[in-house]
Amino acid sequence: MLDDTKMTLIKNNKITSQKHLIKKKKIFIVLLCIFIFSYIVLTIFCMNNSNIFSRIYINDINVSNMSIDEAKEKVSSKLTNSKPLHLTYEDYDITILPSEIDFCFDIDSTIQEAYSIGRSSNIFTNSFNIISSIISSRNIPIKYSYSEEKLNHIINNIGIELPGAVVEPSYYIENDALIICNGSGNIRLCNDELKTSILNSICDINTSSNDIVELNIPVKPSSPCNIDIDKIYSEIHTEPQNAYIDKENLIFHMNVDGVDFAISLDEAKSLLQTDCKEYVIPLNITIADITINDLDKDIFVDTLSTYNTRYNTSNINRSHNLEIATNKLNNVIVLPGEVFSYNKIVGERSISAGYKEATVYTSNGIEHGIGGGVCQVSSTLYNAVIQANLDIVERKNHRYSVSYVPLGCDATVAYGSIDFKFKNTRNYPIKIQASAKRGVVSISIIGMYEDVEYDISLVTKQIYTIPFETKYIYDSSLSYNSRVIKQKGSYGYKINTYKIVKLDDCLISETLVSTDTYSPLTQIINVGN
Repeated sequence: MLDDTKMTLIKNNKITSQKHLIKKKKIFIVLLCIFIFSYIVLTIFCMNNSNIFSRIYINDINVSNMSIDEAKEKVSSKLTNSKPLHLTYEDYDITILPSEIDFCFDIDSTIQEAYSIGRSSNIFTNSFNIISSIISSRNIPIKYSYSEEKLNHIINNIGIELPGAVVEPSYYIENDALIICNGSGNIRLCNDELKTSILNSICDINTSSNDIVELNIPVKPSSPCNIDIDKIYSEIHTEPQNAYIDKENLIFHMNVDGVDFAISLDEAKSLLQTDCKEYVIPLNITIADITINDLDKDIFVDTLSTYNTRYNTSNINRSHNLEIATNKLNNVIVLPGEVFSYNKIVGERSISAGYKEATVYTSNGIEHGIGGGVCQVSSTLYNAVIQANLDIVERKNHRYSVSYVPLGCDATVAYGSIDFKFKNTRNYPIKIQASAKRGVVSISIIGMYEDVEYDISLVTKQIYTIPFETKYIYDSSLSYNSRVIKQKGSYGYKINTYKIVKLDDCLISETLVSTDTYSPLTQIINVGN
């Protein structure tokens, strides 16, 4: 009897299991049919739908159920690459435009990416993507392009110009002395963070095209490196070497004067223990027996270019500074392939180097500073170098417009931060001849003509003008309501400069060499109260 009951239970369990299995199969078949039906419906939908699918966004702009043309029109109206970016840190500020870094939205390819969702060759992938976008919306970031080189150039300049920016230790040789300049500053620009902030701000659709986007310039605490006297000694210590020339193989060797410390290395290290802005270490200079100047008649026979600028001789201090700077440049020789550095040749503009106070441009406007005027020399040299068809390695325009050269044709310098550099790309050495006399700064590049000599010139095009503001300052020392202009204002400009290359009056090339922005200079008027 017990065995029969047990057998009955086993039989009933088996029947129940079979029923559950059949039920599961039916459910599976139903779900499979629904799944297949959904894919068929979605496939048919995809084949007949020429619009972008639902819940798809581009840079937070809803382009759902739009045609490609409709989406392009909407996205184009929302996005603009003309928003000025106003960057500030303490009293420093600069305004840049996206066009200065060749920024451009790639709207077409971004819309094509949005349109392609659900339209691949795989039906299952298509259905999955369509269902996914319905359940959770898809936001596609806008594609864009820009000039990495131009953006890095702007950011690097900001890092140099920031008040308190770190300036690393440097050195130069003045006559028979080594001048070592201590480092300064306590902050560094966060380059990558600023770059990301600039690009994100341009792409942000939450500001209108007329807005000026305000950005804080990110910085971090820092300090300059310590002076490495061992490294400096290894770099300047040389034995005298005679100049020679092998015309047949175009081999030139510049004469090298022997240089050594006139004191021991330990004495030099002790000298650096004091806290000074600059240190002077005496040198022993051994002149080479044959200098490249002794080879003048062989290689410095042709004037490749000459450029002149004028100055006011009544400004005695500025005229004095021009003479010092041109004297340092005069007869400097640059070998083929060598890079010339203005700051290295001219040295620091300090009282000990003989420079005097004259007007200079700073981030605050026109002020008095040591060495005012040396930028006219660097700008004159820049134009002479361009006309000699040499390559520009480093050059930066002034913050404000200058009068001695056309806009876009200047080259500002600041010792320890902003330099003017060029490379001698000719086959022969070149010599710089420079002078500042009777109100004219004159710089010539002397060398040897090559088989083909081009006519080089700079042509500038003004893109836009920025009006200047007028600031009124009440002055109790003046009579009531009388006015005295303390600082004349000047317009700001954006300038494109092109290098024109001609041969026998035939145009060979026209190349954009720089896009320069000059800030407006605020006019300051003192008013009696």
